[in-house]
Amino acid sequence: MKKIKLWYSDFYEGFDPSSNYLHDLLSLHYELILDKENPDYLIYSCYGKDFLKYKNPVKIFYTGENLVPDFNLCDYGIGFNYLEFGDRYFRYPNFALIPDQFEKLLKQRSFIKEDVQKKEYFCNFIYSNSQADPARDNFFHLLSNYKKVMSPGRHLNNTSMDIGGRFTKDWMYTKLKFQSKCKFTIAFENSSSPGYTTEKLMHAYITNTIPIYWGNPEVVKDFNSNSLINCHEFSNFEEVVERVKEIDQNDELTAEILNEPPFQGNEVPENLKQETLEEFLRSIFDQDQEKAYRRPRFGRIAIYEEDLFKNFHSGRSGTLSSIRKFLNL
Repeated sequence: MKKIKLWYSDFYEGFDPSSNYLHDLLSLHYELILDKENPDYLIYSCYGKDFLKYKNPVKIFYTGENLVPDFNLCDYGIGFNYLEFGDRYFRYPNFALIPDQFEKLLKQRSFIKEDVQKKEYFCNFIYSNSQADPARDNFFHLLSNYKKVMSPGRHLNNTSMDIGGRFTKDWMYTKLKFQSKCKFTIAFENSSSPGYTTEKLMHAYITNTIPIYWGNPEVVKDFNSNSLINCHEFSNFEEVVERVKEIDQNDELTAEILNEPPFQGNEVPENLKQETLEEFLRSIFDQDQEKAYRRPRFGRIAIYEEDLFKNFHSGRSGTLSSIRKFLNL
């Protein structure tokens, strides 16, 4: 088994380099040696700039946020966008990296109107981030004019119900348990961009609610259009609310939509299968390291990277000066 010296940087707080989905997947094919000081390969994310201090590794950028990889700084990227860039990029949304939840999307559904009538709440809105696109809050207020939308999170809280804090132990499961008591879920992303679909939509599905979705305008490339209320198919949010009302007032229609499989034909799209991610990663690590580099490491690109590193670690915001120097202005 090939030995790989590997490290991870700039992931979220609490990230474990020795136990995470990417590491577990790579461990199936390689003997992984975690080396923080001198790795041959670096997988980094978007929550810091420590990756800039590593000069020699092959760099692989992974993001769970709505960011486009900077291929001046990384050799390969894994993200949300629909991009084509030779062998350097692979689209793999973050929800597919949560296997115990992702698998539930394929669960057979058999709802009847009596199941719908047992739902305790009309709709939920569970968010802690107040810095998202205003569209999310605007829709919450608009739909709340029809019926109360339960908002037990930190943002726009309107109930004393406690589902735990965003990063508290078992928060995810208390959140999902509450969602399952609702008929609808407002599943709005933080921002809208083609390809950017997160676990918010998946959570709506696996808790047996009807997603009211906004974010990725091309979401039906991955998901069954009959299984959700896709805000991008309407002219405005007022029309979306009218559609929600129509469904809410018809239990048989609600059950019909709940019975629709999240994926068309109840089959995982090819681009979301674990095997395709494995193929992409193996195309990187099966090469000799010297052949795996893709980013330019010399000339103007090297100056650009070095300038970013110096500005970040000096505590100054060097974005503008870096761009000017890179463009030779």
